[in-house]
Amino acid sequence: MADYSFGYGGIGSGLDISSIVSQLVAADRAPQDARLNKLEAAAKFKLSGLGSITSAFDGLKTALDALQKADALGARSVRTVGSGTGSGAGADAQAVTATVGKGTPVGRYEIEVLSLASAHKLVGGGVAVGTTFGAGQLRLGIGADFVDIEVKAGATLADIRSAINAAAASHGVQAALLTSDEGQHLSIAGSKTGAANAISITVAEGDGELHSLISGLEERAPAADAEVLIDGLRTTADGNSIADAVPGLTLKLQKSGTATIEVNADPAGSRAAVEGFVKAYNAALKAIKDVTGYNAETRTPSALTGDAQVRGAAAQLRDAMGGMLAELAGQGFDGRTLGLQTRGFPNADGSLVLDAAKFDAAMADNAAGIAAAFTGENGLAARLKTVVGGYVGSDGAFTARKGSLDDQVKDVAKRREALEARMDAVARRYQAQFVALDSLMAQMSTTSNYLGQQLSMLSAQAKAK
Repeated sequence: MADYSFGYGGIGSGLDISSIVSQLVAADRAPQDARLNKLEAAAKFKLSGLGSITSAFDGLKTALDALQKADALGARSVRTVGSGTGSGAGADAQAVTATVGKGTPVGRYEIEVLSLASAHKLVGGGVAVGTTFGAGQLRLGIGADFVDIEVKAGATLADIRSAINAAAASHGVQAALLTSDEGQHLSIAGSKTGAANAISITVAEGDGELHSLISGLEERAPAADAEVLIDGLRTTADGNSIADAVPGLTLKLQKSGTATIEVNADPAGSRAAVEGFVKAYNAALKAIKDVTGYNAETRTPSALTGDAQVRGAAAQLRDAMGGMLAELAGQGFDGRTLGLQTRGFPNADGSLVLDAAKFDAAMADNAAGIAAAFTGENGLAARLKTVVGGYVGSDGAFTARKGSLDDQVKDVAKRREALEARMDAVARRYQAQFVALDSLMAQMSTTSNYLGQQLSMLSAQAKAK
C-alpha cells in the first residue's frame, strides 16, 4: 500500500492530515482490495487443484504410451540350456552368452561358434639395442586406409615405434617394443577385429636395413572375422558380438564350441507395463477425488469441489475403463482369468486392481491375445489414451482451463494497478481538501484573534470613561 504522508502537519488546524488521509484512503480501498483478493485466491486455488489433476493425467498418458507399444508385453528371458547338435567342437555351454530384448521370437537356437574374430598383430625379428636406420618412408595400411610414416636418418627402433604411433594411433593401431634374448622386436597391433581391419606395412623409401626390418615382420594373430552357425545357418561378423542374426537377440561369443540358447516369454517383465498403467490410472482417480472432495467435519471444500468439468472427466474415464473391461471379458479375459478388475466392495471407488499370479498365468497361456487386446493402434491403451488426450496436451480441456485461470490472475494484477492509480488520485483530492480546510481554519483563527483583540480594546476604553 502506498504511503500518503506528505509532510504537512496541519499548521492552522493542528490536525494530523497525513494520518487522516491515509485512513480515509484505506477505508475507500478496503472493499475493493477484499474483492480482488477473493478473486485472486479463488483463481489460484483452482489452479493448484487443476495442476494436481493435470500432472496425474500426464502420468497416465505416459503409462499408456508405454503400454501401447507393440512390444510392451513382449518381455523375454534367455538362458543357455546345454550343448547343441552342431558339428565340430564339443559341447561347451560357455562358448556363447546371450542377452535378449522385447519381442524376440520365442524358441531354441542351436549355436556353434566356429571361430572368434581377432585383431591383426605383426611381430618383427630381433634387433640389437642401439641399431640405427637410414632415412626413409613407410606406408602403413589399415583396411582401406593408409598413412605415411617418415623415418629420419639415424632413427632407432624406438624412434620408428614412436613415429608409427604418432601417425596411426587414431586409426586404432599401436606399435610397441618387445624384448627377448634375440634383442628388441617391433610389434604392430590393431585394436579393431575383423578381416576388413587387416594391417599392412611396406617401405616406400629406405635402405636395406629398413627393408630387412619390415620384411621380417611375421603375423602372430590374423585379422579374422567371427564365424558362427545359428540353427545351421552360417553367419560372419567383424566382432565377437552378433546382434542382427535373430531379432532382439545379442550373442556374445566367448570361444569355439556349441551351446543352445532358449528364449522364453517373461510374464513378470510384461506385467510391469500393465502395473505401471494401473498405478497411473488409480493416481488419476485419486487426484480427482482429492481436489473435488468436501470435508464435512470442517465444512471445507476442496479446490474444485462441484466442478462440472472435473466431474465429467472422472465419469468419462470410468465409463471408458468399464467399457474396455467388458470388452476384455468378451474376449475371455475377465477378472478371474486376467486378474485385472475394478476394486470391489467395501472400497468400490472405481480404481483398478491387478492380480499378479492370474496375469502371469494368462500371459503364459495366451500372450499374443493379451498383447493384441492391450497394445497397438486399436488396443485398450490407444483408446483410453484418446480420452486422456482430450484433457491434457496443447489442445486439452485442462490446458485451456489453466490458460483461462492464468488470465484471471493477470486481470486481477491489472485491476490492482488501476486501483492503485485511483487511490493515488483520491489521496491527492483528500490532501487538497484538508490543506484548504487547514488554510481556512488558519484564517478564521486569525480573524478570531483580531476580533478578540478589538473587543478587548473596546472594553478597556469603556472602563476608562
